[in-house]
Amino acid sequence: MRVVETKIYTFEELAEDSKQTAIDNHRDVNTYDGWWEPIFEGITEEAEAKGFHVGNIYFSGFWSQGDGAMFEYTTVGDILLNKFVDQLDLSPLRKSWLRSQTFAQGRGDHSGHYYHENCCSHVIDFEPNFGWASAINVSNWIEGFADQYEEFVIAEYKSLCRELYGRLDTYNDELSTDEAIAEAIIMNEWEFDEDGNNFR
Repeated sequence: MRVVETKIYTFEELAEDSKQTAIDNHRDVNTYDGWWEPIFEGITEEAEAKGFHVGNIYFSGFWSQGDGAMFEYTTVGDILLNKFVDQLDLSPLRKSWLRSQTFAQGRGDHSGHYYHENCCSHVIDFEPNFGWASAINVSNWIEGFADQYEEFVIAEYKSLCRELYGRLDTYNDELSTDEAIAEAIIMNEWEFDEDGNNFR
């Protein structure tokens, strides 16, 4: 039997090249699991404030074609209808009437093999919310805005998806810097051999 003595170092005690080895060996320490939760929470709040009731959120990234982020939504609220009507070139009276006499609803589900802004199947309803006794020309007038409303909702949706992906990408980069990794190593009080390899 023989006994081998090994010197053990904290991260701060390592030489600079050994520190870099330790950092490289723990490149994913901050991005292992659940790191995206703060971004998901933030975008969910913003999407809800814009009228989307968020379901599942998906993303892939950040280095391949087809990478991106998207979310499913179960319904759309009156906030989107109001914002849509606000930007129409109509008199205040007609805008008020359109808001009060329109049923607007929608949902979006993941579609395809990727996770980006174009991987959502949207079902958007925009129709009169009164009975058949009302004038047909009024119904036709309301239904004439249906395509514009769908385009508006999808544009708002895609803008949020692009914002989501941008934030995820930026946050991932921040968590993967040498400084952030070194901070995590120090916080965990890991120890190393002289070359910067973990002591076990």
